[in-house]
Amino acid sequence: MNKVQQAVSIFLCLLGLPGCETRAEYDAEGLFKYVSPSVVTIIAFDEKGQQEGQGSGVAIDKDRIVTNCHVVRETHSLKVTAGDHDYAATWTQADPTRDICLLSVEGLTPMPLPEFRLLDDLKIGETVYAVGNPLGFGLSVNSGLISSISPYRDEQVILASVPLSPGSSGGGLFDSRGRLLGITTAILSAGQNLNIVLPANWVTELNKRGVAAPAVAEFPGPEPHWMEEAQALQAAAKLSEFEKHVRNWRAAQPDSSMAAAYLGVATITQNSAESEAALRDAVRLDDRNEFAWFVLAKLLYSQGHKNEAKQILQKAEQIAPTQGNLYTTKAEWLLEDGKLKEAYSAVQQAIRLEPGVSDHWRILGMVTDRLNQADESAKAFRTALRLNPLDDKIKQALSNVLARNGNPDAAHLAIGKNTDNNPSSAGTLVSMGFTESNRKHYADAEKAFRKAIEIAPETTNAWTGLGGVLQSTNRLKEAEQAYDKAYTLRPDNPKIVAEILANRGNVKSKLGDKQGALQDIQAAVRLDPSSGNVWRSLGILKQENRDYKGVVEAFSKVVNSEVADGADWASLGEALEMLGEKKQALETLEKAEKLAPNNALVLQRLTGYYGRNGDLQKALAYIERALKIDPSTAVNWSSKGYALLKLGRLPEAVSALETATNLDPQLPNAWINLGEAHMRSNNLGKAIPSLEKAITLAPAALDARLYLAQSYLNSRQAEKARTHANVALKAQPELPQALAIVTLAYLMDNNRDAALTNYHKIKARSPQLAQSVKAMAVSQGVSGAQALPD
Repeated sequence: MNKVQQAVSIFLCLLGLPGCETRAEYDAEGLFKYVSPSVVTIIAFDEKGQQEGQGSGVAIDKDRIVTNCHVVRETHSLKVTAGDHDYAATWTQADPTRDICLLSVEGLTPMPLPEFRLLDDLKIGETVYAVGNPLGFGLSVNSGLISSISPYRDEQVILASVPLSPGSSGGGLFDSRGRLLGITTAILSAGQNLNIVLPANWVTELNKRGVAAPAVAEFPGPEPHWMEEAQALQAAAKLSEFEKHVRNWRAAQPDSSMAAAYLGVATITQNSAESEAALRDAVRLDDRNEFAWFVLAKLLYSQGHKNEAKQILQKAEQIAPTQGNLYTTKAEWLLEDGKLKEAYSAVQQAIRLEPGVSDHWRILGMVTDRLNQADESAKAFRTALRLNPLDDKIKQALSNVLARNGNPDAAHLAIGKNTDNNPSSAGTLVSMGFTESNRKHYADAEKAFRKAIEIAPETTNAWTGLGGVLQSTNRLKEAEQAYDKAYTLRPDNPKIVAEILANRGNVKSKLGDKQGALQDIQAAVRLDPSSGNVWRSLGILKQENRDYKGVVEAFSKVVNSEVADGADWASLGEALEMLGEKKQALETLEKAEKLAPNNALVLQRLTGYYGRNGDLQKALAYIERALKIDPSTAVNWSSKGYALLKLGRLPEAVSALETATNLDPQLPNAWINLGEAHMRSNNLGKAIPSLEKAITLAPAALDARLYLAQSYLNSRQAEKARTHANVALKAQPELPQALAIVTLAYLMDNNRDAALTNYHKIKARSPQLAQSVKAMAVSQGVSGAQALPD
């Protein structure tokens, strides 16, 4: 809304007439409640009915949704989820050069329909909210600011500092009144600090610019979740219902490789010929279906066709090298052939891939038992039993191992131990959660941890694991609450408690509670002073507080631990330099580079060292290497700009520093360096706003104050120059540069007495600087300059 429109709206409000804009402003929670009924989840399917992607969309009218074209492109069918309802969707119109597409969704009646705000009405720094479905966790809201309106592919787009994740594409960016500003589309930086939003103008222009979308198959409406229901029936041992369901699936989707594979499973015991035919049809339909190859291999092996079975198992392994059950089956067959060492290697691979699967540990127990490694065999069976406490076969196997090795009492306890007090599946779910978390499958990990907590709420590991997932997905307040719960359930093991406290401290630090973070992490150090991870957490916190002695103490512990890496050595080196230990610092940084030559943080630390010690060419070479590794980090661009600035390459410096401020508008050093570069280029019109922005972000930065005072002085704004110089003098009363600016500013205002008072202060500290101040005043023709004493 422009100023004229605003005035009209106010006038109408005063008269009580229609057209008065009275919509309330919302906070994040209220905004989400207001607009979320108009934001949907879009799920894309391939020609086999398998989900292949997910995004978000915004309902702009009855039956119409706008989203990004890349969400729906090259899909076979689409489904829209709005609230608790699913709808078939058809892609009807596209503006491919702008990545804006329109879907038709019969039966969708969103409320309310969003009002648009166009690009010309937006303001830099305005608070905005992104609503979408990031990472598949469900609709959520994130807040940020409009960072800039910038060119992208020759058109103006919105750059916003709203955190986005995969799945956010196609969602809406709203203002505090719930008006649609644009469609979220792309993540620019690794830290998710700057993202592209396609303006609402493009949505309004879709009818004029759009073309017909390629035809897509109509989604067949609500259809059984074939695979999920098949797996549930199989797990419940409802074999006749399982077979009937699979046959219906096969009839409904005759070209589905998974339907054929499950028919092979359903008939494998009573009709091996039909099972084999179905499995061979499954791999014909999809040569990459490792599940079908795996089941076919097991069927052929059971029929005595062992060589062919082994070849087929090897093919499945090539397709899916991370599937642990393939290696376990291979280990069983090698065990049967008496190839014990090869079997041991195979099952170890399965455990490395999936440490939370009890069957892998059971096979390891069998293999090590045959290798006469009784202790390792018993340990493996105990692990398997801990993951699956109700498996009587594992109990019996453990009992046999213990009994054969002279421990009958333990054998008796193993087979007779009552495990009913610990729900059988909670431990397995926790292990699954950690496995999925290590793979960065955070949605699956969260489901496993939450299910474990539902079954056994007092399981410490489940709460700890959940906290880690929430922390990794930037839901920090929820993560803190999960760690709080884990801490209240803390076991007697001090190492586990220390890990919980360190994790909670890291979260508190990110939430801004530095004191609480320090208390937690120091307590963790006291509990487990041998943990390198705990010391690292303390070192990072000390680094943020510029306590370099504390940094050296902490990282000296880290680099002597098993977890040490090149980045730890680099952090230690930087802290040593800050304490004046330059020789030791350089040796430490050089060791860091040897350990991790392509680590961006290591290269940043080396850049800083050489920059602060005058070797700007070397500093520039290191930061160029860092930018090749990570070109989206504002700090790297700021460091490059600083080096170019000090080398006198001002146009290049300005370009690099403008990139830094675009990537992270909240980085004070980038604005300070940019302001200095503009000042030295005599571009005061750009220097002054850059430096004003810098002191807004960092009011205590003396260099920013002095550069700003100098810029005002150079533009003959004496009073403003004097104001900022006096702020610097409050911090350092005898600062010569500030006294010089004040002296010249008073001369410009013809206040010779005040100028002379400050000039004498300069002369008392530095006669040479006093001469330079006088010479500068004389050269610029400042009135009264000649009256200053030599």
